[in-house]
Amino acid sequence: MPKKWWEREKIQFECQEGCLKCCLKPGVIYFDKADVKNAAEFLGCEQEVFVNEYLKKEGRHWELEVDDDQPCPFLTMEGCGIHEAKPKQCRTYPFWKENLRTQNHWKLTAGFCPGIHEGPVIPSEDIRRQLKEFDL
Repeated sequence: MPKKWWEREKIQFECQEGCLKCCLKPGVIYFDKADVKNAAEFLGCEQEVFVNEYLKKEGRHWELEVDDDQPCPFLTMEGCGIHEAKPKQCRTYPFWKENLRTQNHWKLTAGFCPGIHEGPVIPSEDIRRQLKEFDL
């Protein structure tokens, strides 16, 4: 099987202090059972309360919708309010299938995310692991 473009290239990434752009972007944040459990425990509430307050069930997972004019509801002035328990989708950004599909997709993502092309080179094994971790 031929190597993916990101297995042949050096990919650098490091979140930039104070950025938070990904937390301000509208869209859907997916939670699986483990994500719901971890976030609820971190917030000190029952899973059912967490789900009813923030999520809606869609198939095997739950979704949190972030509207165009609103940040993620967990975003605080200090950053992610559930950082230690944030869902896989957030932990693995920007290493998502749609962002790594082609070099052009990665370049478009880099136009939004200032951490791309910064920091250490990320080994392709780590990228592959993150892709597998967040695989809907």
